[in-house]
Amino acid sequence: MRTYGWLVKNAIGIIILIHGLGSHARLTFLRHNIEIVNNDKAILKDGNNFYVYKDSWAQYFNKHGYSVFGLDLQGHGLSDGWDNLKAIVKEFDDFAYDVMQYIRNIQDSINGSNIHDNDGSLPFRADQICGRKALPTYLVGISMGGCIALRMLQILGKSHNRREGTGLYINGCISISPMIIAKKLPSRNSFLSQHVYLPLSKCIANWFPTVRLINKYPYKKNPYVKYIIEYDKIRSKEAITCRLGYELLRAIDNLDNDIKHMPEDVPVLIIYSKEDILCCYDGSLSFYDRLDVNNKEMHTLEDMEHTIIWEPGNEEVSKKIVDWIMSLPSSKGESTSKGEEQRSRRRGATRLRWLAYRRCFSP
Repeated sequence: MRTYGWLVKNAIGIIILIHGLGSHARLTFLRHNIEIVNNDKAILKDGNNFYVYKDSWAQYFNKHGYSVFGLDLQGHGLSDGWDNLKAIVKEFDDFAYDVMQYIRNIQDSINGSNIHDNDGSLPFRADQICGRKALPTYLVGISMGGCIALRMLQILGKSHNRREGTGLYINGCISISPMIIAKKLPSRNSFLSQHVYLPLSKCIANWFPTVRLINKYPYKKNPYVKYIIEYDKIRSKEAITCRLGYELLRAIDNLDNDIKHMPEDVPVLIIYSKEDILCCYDGSLSFYDRLDVNNKEMHTLEDMEHTIIWEPGNEEVSKKIVDWIMSLPSSKGESTSKGEEQRSRRRGATRLRWLAYRRCFSP
């Protein structure tokens, strides 16, 4: 997996960035070296230096004291995919397990004297593990990444001894335009969905797993978004495979079925625009209403579409995220669980094993 870190000294917390379908970490969360001529057109300024840290969400989080990490999900960006293909995955939950393993590695390695690394692998050494203070960790996922973030919480919730057993600590989850219900699909519980779409897509995925689906850019409010996508050299130009398409349908179904496994003690912020053209706002609102957690918030936007991070007004969204995180007890050091205290005492003396929890995956 290709990973990235934008670190700050004396960090007050860790933010994990999870990109969406067909994208990658830098394309999603950094700025782009383009000039937006108007709402319909953008001009490339420097394709060899396409990703810009300045004024990006990564920089904004850094300025507020958070070390930021991201990775290219398997089959995306610079990460290899299942069967060495792009835009494919064996099972959707593999995305979640990959991110969980990544966070586990970060939490076992990072300390309070970080150096800055704007575009590289983690500069951690074995001698940096001891004596560090546990930092609260927050997930920020968009679109499919928002679904992955929520799914990670469900996987943790299913583990009866989730904190001490996995050594994984999540203190808050921000899900932006999450893939909870896709537009132009029948209701999840409808006859058409359960007895036509899912069974048929499963058969197609098994028979033709590597066949590519149609790739379209349906952006209407901000058509220039398609140029951001087209100018990127790393993003795969191929459409998703039938296998991934089926796994996305399964993910939507599983996320709804396992809503009861969401941990009550992990705060959740869902950010959605009513004018989202890819995912269904009403479906996410229904999910939010049924979400049984101690601290939750639905932040509704009125004038944006799906690619919120790239659209006008995204600065207010990043501000909302930081304000929300800073309002949490974990950001004030008020909610350290017994398991976290025990883990802090034994950190450096032993490393909890993940293999019993992490399903094996061979790309």
